[in-house]
Amino acid sequence: MIKLYIGNLSYETSEQELRELLTPYEPIVDIRRPSDRETGQPRGFAFVTFGTLEDGEKAMTELDGADFGGRALKVSVAEERQSGRHPAERPRRVSMDVEVTRSVDDRPIGPDGKRVRYKGI
Repeated sequence: MIKLYIGNLSYETSEQELRELLTPYEPIVDIRRPSDRETGQPRGFAFVTFGTLEDGEKAMTELDGADFGGRALKVSVAEERQSGRHPAERPRRVSMDVEVTRSVDDRPIGPDGKRVRYKGI
């Protein structure tokens, strides 16, 4: 099996149209067309898993740069995510070279010698 990235797809391209384009390269195991989180609209790319390495390589060589829907397709082997997790789930990197400063208490001193306490409104 091989997973390919197919980029530069038109937003209007349906999954059915994509399947028809890939029919000569069967067997296709999976087609994943990510959508935008906010709008729900399909994004301009898809991930396609082919049943055999030969079919995937053939699709990659024949479709890379091919015109589909008025756009030149970009086809390459899909790369796995670096961490395997969603970017929001990755640990944040924090610099340890942070200078800690204490806040200055600039409240006036009252007649009793203590700082005046401000009350919330």
